Parts: sequence; C-alpha cells; structure tokens
Amino acid sequence: MARRDDLREMLRPPAHRGPLIAAGAVVFSAGIALEEIRLEDPLPRFFHVFVLACAAAVIYGLGVQARAENGRPPAYQSVLLVCGLLLLEGFLVQLARLLGAGFDAFPAGAFVWTSVLLCAGALYPAVVRNSAICGMIAAIALGGAVLSAANWAFGVDSQSVFRWLLLALAGALVLAALALRGDRPRHAELLIITTGLATLAIPIAASVTALLRGLPGFGLGPATGFLPGFWEFVVLAAGCGLIAYGAVDHVPGAAWLGFANLLAFIAAASAGADDTLAWWPFALLAIGGGALVAGLRPREPLPPEPDGYSQNRPVASLAEEEIVIRVRNDE
Repeated sequence: MARRDDLREMLRPPAHRGPLIAAGAVVFSAGIALEEIRLEDPLPRFFHVFVLACAAAVIYGLGVQARAENGRPPAYQSVLLVCGLLLLEGFLVQLARLLGAGFDAFPAGAFVWTSVLLCAGALYPAVVRNSAICGMIAAIALGGAVLSAANWAFGVDSQSVFRWLLLALAGALVLAALALRGDRPRHAELLIITTGLATLAIPIAASVTALLRGLPGFGLGPATGFLPGFWEFVVLAAGCGLIAYGAVDHVPGAAWLGFANLLAFIAAASAGADDTLAWWPFALLAIGGGALVAGLRPREPLPPEPDGYSQNRPVASLAEEEIVIRVRNDE
C-alpha cells in the first residue's frame, strides 16, 4: 500500500512544474507519432502496441493525478489528458490490428469497441476531474461508436440514415448541455461545440460524395445539388443557433462553428440551383429584412407617468427609507 501511494505521489505533477511537464508531454507525443509512422513496417505489431500502451499510461496517469485548482483542472492538466487520450486511441487502433482487424476497408466492428473504450477513458476524468475537454472527447467517441455500430450491426451505408443519427446525436448533446449549464458551464459549452461538429459533418459528408460523383472514373454521374432542402434547413438552423449561443454566452468556438455551418449551408443551397431567387434567397431576404425593419422602426413616445409617480409629491414620499420626525413638547 505504501509503495503504491509513493508511486501515485511520484506521478502527481507539482503545480509549479505543470506547464513544463505539459510541454514535454506534447513534444514526447509528437515523437511517438513520428516513430509509429516511420517504423510501421520494420517493427512487429506487438512492439507498437507495447510502446503506445506504456506512453499512454504514463501521460494519461500524469493528467489524472494532477490536482485541480479552485475546483477546475488547470490548463496543463487538460494538455496532459488530451495527449494521453490521443496515445490511448493509437494504442487501441494498433491493438485492433494485432487482433486481426483489417484497415483496407472500413472496420466498423473494430471502431465500435475502440470508440467505446476511448469514451470510457475520457469519461473518467470528465466526471472525476471535472475536465470539460475530456467530456467533449467522450461525446465525439460515443458518436463515432454509434455511427460505426449502425454500419456494423445493420449494414447501414446510406447517408440519409447517418444524417438522422447525427441529428439525433446533436439533439442529445443539446439536452445534455442544458442539464449541465448550471453546475458545469464549461462542459455545456464544449458539448454545444460538439453539436456544431455533428451538424457540420452532414454537409461535409455530402460534399465529399458530390465531389467524387463529379470526378471521372467513379461512375456516379455528374455533380448536382447534394443536400435535400430539409437538411439545408437543419444546417442553417444550427449555424444561426450556434452564433446566437456564442454571442450570448461569450463562447467564440461556438460562434466560429456557427459561421462554418452557415458557409456550408450557402454552398449546399448554391450547388446545382437555378438562377432565381426562389426559395432560399427570397425566404432569407424576407426574414432578415423583416427583422431589420422591426428593430429600426420609429420609436413611439413613452406614455405619461402614472399620477402615483409624479415628481410633485412631498419629499417624504420620495425617500427610499421611512422618515421619522420627533417633536419635543416644551410645556
């Protein structure tokens, strides 16, 4: 027991050296990534698994053991946790390959269990260490697990089904953010940002498919409009909602993602469209113009004040506190 406590204390970064340790973890993780890329073929698979397992355990352990500051994880702890989780993902991928998962095609089954384990690894510091960035990573991993499970268990490969799944994930993330907004506002902010990533994935996937459809040799025909009207509306609503949320709650990341969603909507609504103002241009001009007119309409003079609030009342009635007058009777 004493040795285990001593080991845990050794893996607990001192607060005054935290930034230095985090910087070293970033450089060390980059070195591990280069080692994995360059020595992918010369070294056996189990060696890659061993190296990544050790590196992930050390960096992740340092991040989990760091002490919070005023109930919130310090910046260097977030850096350590993110590096540790990235190394953990690399370890899980190499372990899947060691167990026989083929990455020549999309290994949906392997992505299911690796994403679930990554979600569990990120969820622990999100709950125990109050790490918002780990909560965001857990949400992304869970979304990847859901999408991969749909393909693995049911053979789903239709973009329409994946769009509905992404929309359902976005709705669940919004509800979770509303539930956490009071107690853990930073968690709620990053969950809203994850929602923006989910909605942005819809036009990105459609644009990649449309691009491949337009290239020769794929046999998919010419490129046309690549997103139905309902999904254009979803992306538009997400963009406007994210910008509004970012402006009200002062979350720049949400506002920038909202801007990206609006750019994606403009691209989707313009692809293959006719040279006319119907439907989206006219609708947006009418709604936006109506809002401008309503906000800039002439202001009417204020109604007269009620008699009870007249400034001609006695001074005593205008005072905030009750005035007591004492009278002395000299007789």
